[in-house]
Amino acid sequence: MSFLGELFGPLTDDQRFPSIASMEKAAKRRTPRFAYDYMAGGIGAEEGLARNISDFAQVKFMPRFLAEPGAVDLTTTILGQEVAAPFAPGPVGLTGLMWPDAPLHIARGAKAHGLPAGLSSVATSSLEEVSAVLGDRLWFQLYPMRDPTIEEDILARYKAAGGEVLLVTVDIPGPTRRARDIRNGLAVPPRRHWTTYLQGAMRPRWAIETLKTGIPSFKTLTRYEDTAGGETTASLLSRVLGGHNPPERLKRYRELWPGKMVIKGLLSVDDARIAQEIGADGIIVSNHGARQLDAAPTAIDVLPDIRQAVGGSMAVMVDGGVRTGLDIARYLALGADFVLMGRPMAFSVAAMGARGPVHALEILKQELSSTMLQIGCTDPRELGRYIYRG
Repeated sequence: MSFLGELFGPLTDDQRFPSIASMEKAAKRRTPRFAYDYMAGGIGAEEGLARNISDFAQVKFMPRFLAEPGAVDLTTTILGQEVAAPFAPGPVGLTGLMWPDAPLHIARGAKAHGLPAGLSSVATSSLEEVSAVLGDRLWFQLYPMRDPTIEEDILARYKAAGGEVLLVTVDIPGPTRRARDIRNGLAVPPRRHWTTYLQGAMRPRWAIETLKTGIPSFKTLTRYEDTAGGETTASLLSRVLGGHNPPERLKRYRELWPGKMVIKGLLSVDDARIAQEIGADGIIVSNHGARQLDAAPTAIDVLPDIRQAVGGSMAVMVDGGVRTGLDIARYLALGADFVLMGRPMAFSVAAMGARGPVHALEILKQELSSTMLQIGCTDPRELGRYIYRG
């Protein structure tokens, strides 16, 4: 390249977005406030949201510089699947509000990196669309539903699509009040109000892409709408989703689902033991992104005790607050077998469009590998040996 070409040429993706934090800043600039606030916000005073990130600082590593040299190998086997790294995109609802076709872009990014990806029941792409990209590496997240016939139909669809790993989310027993969403009048589809139109008009790229793709909807669930009765999306969700999840309900899922079953959203040692007793293949330690209870502990708080309680007989996964590969290393060191993340992937699509997830996952791979190299650890399963306890 000539001198002038170097001087005035475009910046590389790495220069523009060297971190997940830089992607989040761009996502805020490129999306309407109602979309960004939905994805980035928590509940209450958002103290739990802040703790999800700040608590990582409690975990320090002691580097071993006189260790034998060796290449870092991130390859991991989780739930019977060999994957390229011990982390993956987790299920997040309504990512299509952040950027059109976000679930498909995230799925393609995961596939490019040899990783699975979660898909929410309330995603804006259907499980059939995403399974066409990921095959058996699609991990479908089921929200327990009031109508068992709908649950059974969704499970049959997932099985027919080649699904192997079912994530059953149990940490949303009922509706919440989130101040940001109330202030913005968040609804699906977005409400027809001048403030909504103004926010969209102030983000022209988002508006143009949304017009091309269409107003986001919960595509896995739309076939269950009472179209003859003029049912709205909000009333569909109210009719279909919700309720607590006693062990008997989880046992029913265990009987219905022939593949791997993971219980998502546990913080209690007692709940983890119950999941183990009913035959779950794994659990996900999570406070649901600090979106349900502002006073809930963080995964950092409870992960070591849960790992000790269930031993090595089931997969212990975790999510919440991840922004760097160092964060992933910290979770693995505290006993997690695998790490999921939601917001970073949504931010990556909003910042860069279809290229975002590939770039974000590459950043996290490099950061995790670099962290392990600095510590002197070549195997993610050995990170716990390097925690500094002074």
